[in-house]
Amino acid sequence: MTTKLDPKFTTLLTDTAAKLETLDLVPRVLAEDAASLTDTAVSLGQQLRAFAAALTDAQAAKISADLAEKEAAILAREQAAAEKAAEKARLEAEKEAARQAAILAREQAAAAKAAEKARIQAEKEAAALAKQQEAEQKAAEKARLQEEKEAARQAAILAREQAAAEKAAEKARLQAEKEAAALARLEEAEQKAAEKARIEAEKEAARQAAILAREQAAAEKAAEKARIQAEKEAAALAREQAAAEKAAEKARREQEKEEARQATQLAREQAAAEKARLQAEKEAAALAREQAAAEKAAEKARIQAEREAAREAKAKADAEAKAAREAEKELARRELEAIKAAAAALKAAQEAEEAAARKAEEEARARREAIAAKARAEEEAKERARRAASLARIAAEKAAMEAEKGKPSAESGD
Repeated sequence: MTTKLDPKFTTLLTDTAAKLETLDLVPRVLAEDAASLTDTAVSLGQQLRAFAAALTDAQAAKISADLAEKEAAILAREQAAAEKAAEKARLEAEKEAARQAAILAREQAAAAKAAEKARIQAEKEAAALAKQQEAEQKAAEKARLQEEKEAARQAAILAREQAAAEKAAEKARLQAEKEAAALARLEEAEQKAAEKARIEAEKEAARQAAILAREQAAAEKAAEKARIQAEKEAAALAREQAAAEKAAEKARREQEKEEARQATQLAREQAAAEKARLQAEKEAAALAREQAAAEKAAEKARIQAEREAAREAKAKADAEAKAAREAEKELARRELEAIKAAAAALKAAQEAEEAAARKAEEEARARREAIAAKARAEEEAKERARRAASLARIAAEKAAMEAEKGKPSAESGD
């Protein structure tokens, strides 16, 4: 079984020390043992008092150490809380920086995506415009080629007509030349005959010349008629060929016009489809931009809400931590005040006990001195009585010895 160290035990020690120091042994023990027992009791009381003082000092040191430990613990908790708050703030700042970086990255990605989409859209529009321009250029080139072909065809027709006319004229000229050559041969023959017959008769020659002139005129008329007939036939053939070629050319032009019209219609339809596709892509891009703006606004609102919630949570945590620190400080302050009050009470009790002990010691010292003085007086009285008795006994013995010495002398005188 152990004894609990508390102020009652310390008080018990000091009370015991005071009782030992003021212990009255004279009525209870022999006078010759009282002094040594009193000294022993005083020594024990002093030892108990010294032990109580050392115990009190040790308790005060323990209280101071506990107080310092509590203060150090409070300081450590405050430092830990401050470090935790700083770490939390750092993590929050890093998280916020990461969030801002992510938002910036998303915005940059969205901007890059929008720019890429706009670039693709511009390229598509440029390609569509280029395609439309190319189609228009092709149509214009086709129309130009068509016009050139038509002009070339007209020129060819004109050239063929001119060539046919020239050919017919050449044919008529050759025919006329042939007829003229024949006529010249005939004339030469007639001239020879006329020259041969000129000698025979001039009348016959004149008659023959008139006949020859008539025949020559008839031949020239027939040659001219044949030439005109040939030219008419060649012109009719040329007209028929030109009409056939013109009809074929007209049919071909109609076919080419129809093909050009169909190509133009197809180009218009393709351009309209491309325009509709581009319009749909523009609307989709506008919708995507609106969705991106809405998502950005929602993300911004969410981040703002998270920031507000984080600030509120931080403020709440700071308030709770501050309240906890204040409560701990208040509890530590109360404990410190209680410890200080207990220490002050203990010190006051010790001082009171020390004062009482000093008073008791002084009283005990006075009693001891009184007892010692009484004992010395009694001892001196006893010693004086013993000395007086011894002196009286010695004087009686001396008187008896003198009396005995004087008795033989008296007997010898008798």
